[in-house]
Formats: sequence, C-alpha cells, structure tokens
Amino acid sequence: MKLSDVGEIGFLAAIRRYTGENAFVELGFGDDGAILKSGGRQGRFVVTTDLLVEETHFSLKFYRAFDLGEKAYEVNASDLAAMGAWPVASFLSIGAAPGLPLEFLTDFYKGFQRAGRRHGCVIAGGDTVRATKLIISVMMIGRYEKGSHPLLRSDARPAEHIYVTGWPGESGMGLWLLKKQRGTALMKKMQPLIRRHLLPKARVREGVALSHSRSTGAAIDVSDGLFSELNHIARMSRVHLCVEWEKLPVSLRLEKGCRPFGLDPRRMVLFGGEDYELLFTNALPLCDVEALFKKAGSRIPVHEIGHVEKGSGVKITDHEGRTLSLKDRTYQHFSTR
Repeated sequence: MKLSDVGEIGFLAAIRRYTGENAFVELGFGDDGAILKSGGRQGRFVVTTDLLVEETHFSLKFYRAFDLGEKAYEVNASDLAAMGAWPVASFLSIGAAPGLPLEFLTDFYKGFQRAGRRHGCVIAGGDTVRATKLIISVMMIGRYEKGSHPLLRSDARPAEHIYVTGWPGESGMGLWLLKKQRGTALMKKMQPLIRRHLLPKARVREGVALSHSRSTGAAIDVSDGLFSELNHIARMSRVHLCVEWEKLPVSLRLEKGCRPFGLDPRRMVLFGGEDYELLFTNALPLCDVEALFKKAGSRIPVHEIGHVEKGSGVKITDHEGRTLSLKDRTYQHFSTR
C-alpha cells in the first residue's frame, strides 16, 4: 500500500501506535502541538513543529527571502495560537543547496527574527544540512499564561457556536492569482489578496484570549482549508458541525477578486487554505466573543458560521436548511490527483 492510497490521515493513523505520553508529556500526538509539564512553577508548555519544502509549500518564484522568513515564523506561531499559547522560543533548521546565496539565507533569518519580535519570541537554536531543495524545519515553544487553559481540537460540545476569525479565502485566492495570473496587469489590482497569502499573521492574541475563557470549546488554525479543519474538529470531538452557507464570511476584496474569473468566493472560503485564522467553538454569543477579543486588544473580526450538534461529521446547509453536496477540494498531502 502506498502513501497515496491512504493520504495524510491514514498515514498519521498508521504511526499513532508508535507515539505515547509519560510523566512529562501531558498531551502528545494529534493536535496542533504537544503539551509538556515543566515540573516547576512555570506550569505547562506547548511544543509544535512544522516543515516547509520548496515547491511543495512555497515557490521561490513568488517569495523574497525576507518575506519567506516572516511566513515561516507566522505559520508556526499559528499552531501555538490554536492551542492558546504564547510563543517564547523557536529552533530553526535549514536544508539548503551549496549554491544558494548566503545573502538569501541571512535575509530569511532577518524576516523570521522580525516576525518573532511581535511576541518576544527568539531563535534559540537549530541545525543546517545540505539538500537539493530548500527545506525549512521549525520547532517552536509556547507558554500558557496564568489562569488560561489549553485549547484542543477535541473539546467541542453540542449547543456551542462555531466561529472563525478574519477573512478566510483571501489567501487561497492570492495563491490562485500567483499561479494563474502571474505577470498580468490585473495582478497589480489584486496585491492585497496576494499579500494575504505571502504574509499571513498568526492570531496569537486571539488564541490566548480564548484560552482564558472557560466557555471556549475546541480550536484549530485554518491551514489546509476551513472545510478540512471543520472535519478535524468534528472527528476529534465526536460531534456534528452544522455550518450555514450564507454565514460563511466573504470579504469585499475576495468577492471582487473572484468575480472576473467566475469563481465562487464561498467555495474559496471553504477550500482555499493557508489562511491561518482561528476556527473555534464557544458557548458565548457573538457579541460576547467580540468583547473578549476587544479586551485583549484585538481588532480582528470574528464571524459566527454555525453550531455544534450531537452526531458526527460536517454539514453545510443553505438558507432553507437543505444540505449542500460539496466535493472536498482542500489540499491533500501524498495525493496524486
């Protein structure tokens, strides 16, 4: 059997038996990060890892080195945000070809370092190795503030509301433009969408605010697409997520970007990916969640898109309550399609 036969989910299921927990690992395999006990007054820490491979996760045709460094930081900090933790240290390992200019790598590190300053997160170590393609491996450590609790994918409960921050779909549209319209005059008008793809921002402040609220259920960051992340929460929480098609948030920028090409903006919201927004469930009504974010100093909008029920799976309904049949178009690792 090949990886392409089982996909990422099947691969992870196959290796799960080799993972475990002990006196120091409170939560291991299966979430956005692992929770470790420090054994002292500092309480618990979260550790997350991420791998970015040239021509799989990024193309050097689209990125300046500095921008790539910033994005490498933000996508890892986003995992900590989804766990409700604050980034404190990162370990950055690089695989690079001998012919890659040194200036490219130093600019990459500068970008990573500058992004980390937003949260006081420093580069504390790493490794280097020879490779045929640029490979970026990041391990990041986050801490929990006093009075907060870990956010998990498995904590959604029936009757909770489903929320998502920001404007998912804009990043996916930006990537579509880079691939399909690169070099055209239209690209200049679409720069805000393209920048949303190239330079995402981790919702750390919002994740930490949610970790202080006992009304928060499950949480995950939107990396592979909103529809994919909804299914992760439904599966790990063993609940049914009911999402209303008309409530999916469509920004004016996304609507204008999709229109010339006949693309459906709500499908881009569901399947676009690489938004690094937070998808979460919460017992509080929308106005109270907005107040929670405002108190934390956040200006990021938050949208209610549905609710949690008993059962399993994800259902998207129209304004009359009819279930829509949608083919999952999110990116699948190891797929040959």
